[in-house]
Amino acid sequence: MSDEAPLDGNPADTHEAIMMATFVALRKHGYPGISIQRIADESDLTKSTFYHHFDGKDDILLSFVEYMRDYFERGYRIESTGDPVGDLDAFVTVSLGEYPAAEGTPDADARLSTYLELRAQAIQNPAFQAEFTELSAALVENLTEIVETGVEQGVFAVDDPETTAEYLVTTIEGINLQQTTRTDDPRSMLRKELETYIERTVLVDGVRF
Repeated sequence: MSDEAPLDGNPADTHEAIMMATFVALRKHGYPGISIQRIADESDLTKSTFYHHFDGKDDILLSFVEYMRDYFERGYRIESTGDPVGDLDAFVTVSLGEYPAAEGTPDADARLSTYLELRAQAIQNPAFQAEFTELSAALVENLTEIVETGVEQGVFAVDDPETTAEYLVTTIEGINLQQTTRTDDPRSMLRKELETYIERTVLVDGVRF
């Protein structure tokens, strides 16, 4: 069993404990090697408890995808501070996982790599597709609000805030994919290029990012 809490739930709750155990098992064994027994091994719960709450492995994994989607929707949402440039910077920073992990939890790269491994399964899993589509829509909606505020304040110069938000979210997800699947560390370089793009195409002249 692992003592590491992957997200921010209460491990005393049975569902939370199962989700946490699923996270750890995925980190250890990967999606192809996951099983109910391996998930159970990462918890204090019996295998029968898992079957009491879920129909089987696929049911647990779908529930975990929903759990991760909810976590990223809550954890990545940036509430308006009245400073859209600062809010955009915060959105980029959080979405790229460039923030310190809470004590007792894995770093952001561990969460992102698990998220991306599950997202890859969505290619052949319509239920996963639906969850990730909802997550992407939530991120785009949040960023669209930030961009719209920037346009209203005269600091952003874009004609279509939603399209701009969609492009930026897609770019950030691409950076995360590169970061988690390469042996080097491209995040800093790619973030710098993203910032250059934002300054040239999103911000009005004279506004710095």
